[in-house]
Amino acid sequence: MREIYLVESVRTGIAKAGKSSWFTNLRADDMAALVMNELMLRAGLEDKKQELDGVIMGGTALINDMAGNIGRYATIMAGFPYSVPGCTVDRFCSSGVQTIFNAVAEINMGWGSELIIAGGVQHMTHVPMGTGSLPNPRFNEFTDMNASSMGWTAEMVARKYGVSREKQDLMAYESHAKAHKATMEGLFKDEILPIEVEAPQKDGSTQKIVVDKDQGIRPETTLGSLAKLEPVFLKDELSTVTAGNSSQTNDAAAVVLVASKEKCQELGLKPKMKLIGYKAIGVDPAYMGIGPSIAIPLALKQAGLTIDQIDLWEINEAFAAQAVYCTEVLGIRNHPCLNPRGSGISLGHPLGCTGARIATTIMHEMPYYGAKYAVESMCVGHGQGVAAVWEWVGDSPF
Repeated sequence: MREIYLVESVRTGIAKAGKSSWFTNLRADDMAALVMNELMLRAGLEDKKQELDGVIMGGTALINDMAGNIGRYATIMAGFPYSVPGCTVDRFCSSGVQTIFNAVAEINMGWGSELIIAGGVQHMTHVPMGTGSLPNPRFNEFTDMNASSMGWTAEMVARKYGVSREKQDLMAYESHAKAHKATMEGLFKDEILPIEVEAPQKDGSTQKIVVDKDQGIRPETTLGSLAKLEPVFLKDELSTVTAGNSSQTNDAAAVVLVASKEKCQELGLKPKMKLIGYKAIGVDPAYMGIGPSIAIPLALKQAGLTIDQIDLWEINEAFAAQAVYCTEVLGIRNHPCLNPRGSGISLGHPLGCTGARIATTIMHEMPYYGAKYAVESMCVGHGQGVAAVWEWVGDSPF
């Protein structure tokens, strides 16, 4: 295995998808292009874009402004040399971290790639959840037909594993509280690229604003307000999954710069962290939320680490039902650095971007919390789980 590092990262603020999204008037490919250019600027390579060996962009529901091989299209729209190729990867909720793994694997092959931008973008205002989807009518030959609804699968996890409404609402409350606290303390400032946009107003007009924070955080959230919300996906007496204890739909982009040791030395780049374990697994689509609980131990085994050696955990909150289950079964529900700045419920879950967003956040969190090892993980639609293990190397010379 070659020595391969992540040397820089950046993301947009995360807009809340819908008519009031801050990014309503910003295209997905332009959003991706903005963070790509900022990434090169932060790495000190704004005049050396020709050094790039490629761009790998994650995304899903690849239609409208998410279409046209957005990895290549955004590369063009960023003004990069035509010689820089681009491609798009779709592993649904984990697309953004899959691109990082793909970049590491490509560089590791030693076939000429040494410097790659990897990341993800999703515009769920322009391409709402489920747009263009045509579930196969034979799906029920393999699992429950309802498993095409992620909310339904969250209900199934809650019922099978006894995850109470109270536990789900508590995680949701904690998520908003942590995200709000981190925002007020300026902890996201260094990872977010401020972007000036024409944001829609309630009266139908637009107003220029600078997006430098996340739109969906609700500091007013209380356990009482969460308890008043009605279940969304199922309506019987056992139903527990609400809009309040589920992730949001969002618009955002995030990218990281992946480089070989040799390229870092050549260009004077300073490594920050490296991928030391990665695993994608499949599970029954009806219980897709359990994926992290299976993927994480396998990724840790690859890294030669145990759960108690991990200093920082970022387990995406697609739904509190599945996040509570996974963190409890792994024994980390009360870890002091579990989603310390919030997660999908508060910050949002812009599908194809989320994996890269989490990696970006981790890069900024690890030195702050003094973490040597971190894990990011998420469940993935239609029955998968993905986990990545990161090692901080920012204080280590070559």
